Amino acid sequence: MQRDWRFCSKCSGMFFNGGNNDGVCPTGGGHQAQGFNFVLPHDVNETAQAQGAWRFCNKCSGMFFNGSSSEGVCPAGGGHQAQGFNFVLPHDVSETAQAQGAWRFCSKCSGMFFNGSGNEGVCPTGGGHQAQGFNFVLAHEGGSSQGGAVKFD
Repeated sequence: MQRDWRFCSKCSGMFFNGGNNDGVCPTGGGHQAQGFNFVLPHDVNETAQAQGAWRFCNKCSGMFFNGSSSEGVCPAGGGHQAQGFNFVLPHDVSETAQAQGAWRFCSKCSGMFFNGSGNEGVCPTGGGHQAQGFNFVLAHEGGSSQGGAVKFD
């Protein structure tokens, strides 16, 4: 599990906030952390309800899907550049006090964004993100226990 994944209040994307910078936000400048501190599983087996090939982009610090022929569109220019862990993210499971749903894949940029507020955020391709595929449910610290209590098999 890796912590320090955060929601960006400027673009609605998921980004890593545990490094030396705030990445590159499609709205300009760095991402702005808000809300939960997500704790995400990596380097575990995929299942029918957990999709792999989610990666950290070392150019923008965002989470993107790296399981297709395209690297998507990075707000830092060009395609995303994968680095580090292979995240395996649960989808289409029940939300809990320690796991938030409505996280989605954007078919325009290949990034992970929050689609539960009625605002599609800002996509680096222009306009808002476009939700496609699974409804991801991501564990976070807080709720009734620190560190999350979501089980990942």
